[in-house]
Amino acid sequence: MNRLIALMFDDPYKAEEARAACHRMGGEGLLEIDETALIVKQKDGKLRTSQDTNVVAKDQQVGHIVGLVTAAITGTMPFILGATLGGRLIGRLTDHGITNRFIKEVAKEVQPGTSTLILLGRSDPARRKQILKRMQAFNPKVLECDLPPEVEQQLEADLQRRQPVA
Repeated sequence: MNRLIALMFDDPYKAEEARAACHRMGGEGLLEIDETALIVKQKDGKLRTSQDTNVVAKDQQVGHIVGLVTAAITGTMPFILGATLGGRLIGRLTDHGITNRFIKEVAKEVQPGTSTLILLGRSDPARRKQILKRMQAFNPKVLECDLPPEVEQQLEADLQRRQPVA
């Protein structure tokens, strides 16, 4: 089952570093990442967001390609516009990833000089300890998640537990 979690970091660069670490863990088979979003608020209040996979844009491209193929077969050009618009509508209705609305809601909570990583993915319980151990280095704060309350509290405690520096 996919889980959505938003982690806040105390500077504008840590979320990007944490996203890179998550992708490395994905390459190692520890974590399956469906989508990530990054929200950075500079000290002057400027907001920057980026998203790895945007379901709406992907479906819009599929709709556009369907329209091109249909237009090529039938010789009717309006199919391109219709299929593109249909792809956009389908993408908005079926976006079950990190939605733009969720990103905007989380962005309201981000303070100047901080950053947030939103992660949609999954991992089995045996590998979660390794993931938590690696994420502790970034000292994140759990901002939002869709985990049960007791699991969220345990996650927060595990992430806040700092390991002694060797």
